[in-house]
Amino acid sequence: MEYAGLKTVCWFLRLLPYRAARAVGRFSTGLAARFAPKRFKRNLQDIARVFPDKSPQEVYKIAYNSWRNMGQILAEFVKLSSYSPEEFKKHVQIRGLEKMQEAEKNKTGGIIHIGHFTNWEAFGLATSVYGIDKAVLAQRVDNPYVDEETNRLRNIFGGRTFYSNHDANPFFACARWLKRGKLIGILTDQNVVASEMFMHFLGRPAAVSPITALLAIRLQVPVFPVVVTREHDQLICTVQDPVFPPKEYSQEHIRAFVRRLTDIYEGWIRQNPQNWLWAHNRWKREEEGKRWFAEHPECKIP
Repeated sequence: MEYAGLKTVCWFLRLLPYRAARAVGRFSTGLAARFAPKRFKRNLQDIARVFPDKSPQEVYKIAYNSWRNMGQILAEFVKLSSYSPEEFKKHVQIRGLEKMQEAEKNKTGGIIHIGHFTNWEAFGLATSVYGIDKAVLAQRVDNPYVDEETNRLRNIFGGRTFYSNHDANPFFACARWLKRGKLIGILTDQNVVASEMFMHFLGRPAAVSPITALLAIRLQVPVFPVVVTREHDQLICTVQDPVFPPKEYSQEHIRAFVRRLTDIYEGWIRQNPQNWLWAHNRWKREEEGKRWFAEHPECKIP
């Protein structure tokens, strides 16, 4: 039933013009926020804790617009995946594309540092449309039919997917890809169930994955932070200057590099908080994190 519902929504959105589909998406998930009061209330609390200087009205606006953004992401993803490459490029631009092209040309490889901000799925599509042979590291959706359809759309222009919660060891699959001089995108802002590394994220303890830092340091590949923004009807994907890892492998260097990448991502959220996916419970393991920091006071970086 869930899969049938998804297919019906996709079919309906494809019938609409681009602007209309985005408007319907925004309206639908904005309305959905009213039918999920507990989750929306948690979002309000999370935003208020991160931005104590903002008024209740400002906090509500951020949360509401974040929910509306979810529907717009879906609409854009569905519409863009149905376009020809020529039509696609009218709606999505990549600024700094030459940085990734150079890494691919020189066979140095690289990691794309991105998260649930604005529309990460559109950037995934755009890399293939603009000629980058990329892979992504993702978590499977619980519903296998929905997961298969999502992955089909995600790679409709090319690319492949590695899974972090089903593969025996995603590190080695990603390492083999990077050794071929390819690029791989890794989402950086999800709660990590199995990780034993904790970091302060927007001022609160959160479980983080060290895989980006591990891969970058072990293989000495650059990390390309990518931030997606909207300008009028266009999605602008900006590839920032590469961040190079420490030369030596150590737990201290891993943690410091994770902190550096986290700071970059936090800056994007603080600048445009309504563009982040607050509906995701990023601090699900906060209490566990507090206990970890109590046992490791030397790592308590605000």
